Amino acid sequence: MPIIDYINNHNQTKIVTWNVTETNEELLEYLQLEEYRMEKYKNLRPKQAREYLGLRACLKELGLNYDVNYDENGKPYLPTNKEISITHSYGLVAVGVSSFNIGIDIELARPKKIQNIKHKFVRPDELAWIPKEKETEFLHIIWGMKEGLYKLNGGNLWNFLNHYRAEEFELIENNQIICWISDEVKSRKYHAFYKMIDEYYLVWVLDYE
Repeated sequence: MPIIDYINNHNQTKIVTWNVTETNEELLEYLQLEEYRMEKYKNLRPKQAREYLGLRACLKELGLNYDVNYDENGKPYLPTNKEISITHSYGLVAVGVSSFNIGIDIELARPKKIQNIKHKFVRPDELAWIPKEKETEFLHIIWGMKEGLYKLNGGNLWNFLNHYRAEEFELIENNQIICWISDEVKSRKYHAFYKMIDEYYLVWVLDYE
């Protein structure tokens, strides 16, 4: 089975990334879904069905035989004390579970697109410290970080320019990056990390506070 990356941070945070190249039949054989989960699978549209199987495969590798539920804002949660976050990109699915509130994002590197949309998510005070020769790499990480913050916060604050901010950081994988969520009343600090998986940027954000 093509697990292409597994992060295990002292059992407090685990992230599995799966390249879903198997056929649905191969995944079903591997998963051996219970009857009610099989019924759910059969009622999904093809793209959603593939994503569901990928999610179940990641959960199995994480040793979690729970159903994933979603709150009124679409944020996933488990019937346990662990937090969960889910992300998909071009056939890859990544699932993170943690003792801390977590938001993850995985994105295929697309230099032209990220440059075209940078005005929508990069603040002037962030752009000021980004080295021009490495701008594309920083843009992908900041995008993933703000996606992670958005998911972690349950989608309550949607403006990537006004509500989310990254402090200056270096391009060092698995190195802590300080970032913030701010609204009209307060600001709160979070901790982000990134790593490259082939041509993909995986970013995860944790709430240690």
